[in-house]
Amino acid sequence: MAIAVFAVGYLLLFEREHTEEAPTVPTLVTAFDPSKIQAIEITYNGTNTIRAAQSGEQWHLERPLPYPAMPEGPNKLISQLRALTPLNYRETMGSPEEFGFAPPRVAIRLEQPDQDIELQLGDFTPLEDKLYARTPGRPGVFTVSRQLLNFLPFTANYWRDQHLLHLSRANQLEVDHIHIKSGPRQLTLQQSTNEIWHISQPQPAKRANQTRITKTLINLWNWNVVDFVSDDPKVDLQPYGLQSPEAELILSRGTNRLAAVQFGHSPTNQPGMVYARLLQHTNVVIIPKPWLTDLRAPVWDYSDHHLVDSFDPGAESLQRINISAGDSFSLEQSTNGMWQISSPSKLPADEELVFALLGRLRNMEAVSREREVVGDFSAFGLAQPTAQYTLLQRGGTNAILGQISFGAPAGETSEELFARRFDEDSVYRVRAVERQLLPAYSYQLRQRRFWDFPAKAVTKITLTQGEQSLELLRNQDGEWTRTGQSLTDDQREKIPTALGALGRLQAARWTARGADKLATYEIIQRKKSVTLELQHNGQTLTRKIQFGKQSELFNYFAFATDPLEQEAVVFECPLNTYNACEIILFPLLTPALPNSGTDQ
Repeated sequence: MAIAVFAVGYLLLFEREHTEEAPTVPTLVTAFDPSKIQAIEITYNGTNTIRAAQSGEQWHLERPLPYPAMPEGPNKLISQLRALTPLNYRETMGSPEEFGFAPPRVAIRLEQPDQDIELQLGDFTPLEDKLYARTPGRPGVFTVSRQLLNFLPFTANYWRDQHLLHLSRANQLEVDHIHIKSGPRQLTLQQSTNEIWHISQPQPAKRANQTRITKTLINLWNWNVVDFVSDDPKVDLQPYGLQSPEAELILSRGTNRLAAVQFGHSPTNQPGMVYARLLQHTNVVIIPKPWLTDLRAPVWDYSDHHLVDSFDPGAESLQRINISAGDSFSLEQSTNGMWQISSPSKLPADEELVFALLGRLRNMEAVSREREVVGDFSAFGLAQPTAQYTLLQRGGTNAILGQISFGAPAGETSEELFARRFDEDSVYRVRAVERQLLPAYSYQLRQRRFWDFPAKAVTKITLTQGEQSLELLRNQDGEWTRTGQSLTDDQREKIPTALGALGRLQAARWTARGADKLATYEIIQRKKSVTLELQHNGQTLTRKIQFGKQSELFNYFAFATDPLEQEAVVFECPLNTYNACEIILFPLLTPALPNSGTDQ
């Protein structure tokens, strides 16, 4: 026991490894609150100084020249200094020249309301991976990572705001006048109190394209400087094409000018760039040219091309649509949102077709403006329009929400028509195909569903194809029979499928009105029809559909019994309905082979 105790004591006293604690590295930069930093001053080699001051959240360069600064530069440097950790420390430094502190290679001063913070950087260490650093008035020298240099502005351009226009977000929202001068042309965009832009110059005032102007403003706020050329207010402007600027942009709030830029010509060998002069700072810069080209676009590009102001097609405030084209007729929307043809006779309207009409009117745009002010519209065929579409609001006054009038063909090709709005004295050109897509007759907007009855209501089917004819009857057991020949089980099972399609007959598209049009679509010539007798509320009704040739959309032209007893109308029968008849019913006209089946 005594020997063991002696051995342990010996190990503890003599054999244990003694480790010395590493010396503590003092703090290099005193802790500070970044929000209290009012300015940053950086001096290189005791002579060249860059100074940036903060007002609110905005940074501005003060030396070597006054100019807005990008906040990312000063803020990142402040963040790096706040987190700066020295790598090594030596209590005694020797002569300042030995470490590059006479004068310091870089002197950084952070200005605060109570006490400034200063940091000096000297030479690189022998391996050039670190920098010597010190705090004035304190002994010793530190080393820090050379990465700190990446956050220093070695020229004022490092921290300059590279936006072409230096407007705060609040000032951007205040802009209500955009004046663009390009040679003899002057364009002024003005925003009214309801925040709607219009073109006030050149006269007369015109509607403006709100989306285009919003895009223009976004481009302006994101237009960046590529290079800073000169800050001399007395620089010779002639070499830059700025003595007589090729274009000028002025942004204002009322009569208060917020920003102004003049544009010159392109630098040699840089056709995609252009010189610009910022009048707030009298400096010359180089900027990308494409947005200047966009800015100098023709007045028409800034104009609103719509012939009807934007509206909600589903709004109940829209009460009436008056159409004068092939027919003169009207549609009315009830308070529950249902549309009907109100004149010349009351008929249910097809909701999808009415909304398609309203959508086309709302989205219709002019190709160009033919003439701004017209006194006599007869020269354009608009004194007595060939077609006119009027939208009326609900209310006692029936105020016009929009109206488009179409006139004569614009040119020999007839691919465009003259048109006008009800509230302007201008004449526009529109694509003739846009007019052709609008309904011209009341039947083109009527309900497309012909009838709706279940297959079990049908008691008799008569099929006709050319000189062939066949009757199918439903017997007392509800099963289908054919006179003179039995039906197979498969045939009987498929007949209700065809009747289901016919019982929900709906026109794919209305085509033409009048019994004289049946031959045009080969409906008379083909002699192909299905006639149905059905029971409804104790009455026997007859419904007949006759098929013609195939349409360009692969449907089949047809004519059917109209329960509303209107004038004959040719329509396109949906292909699936036609195929149900073609595959299931019409093959029954062909005699079956012997022993093909038996009646039940």
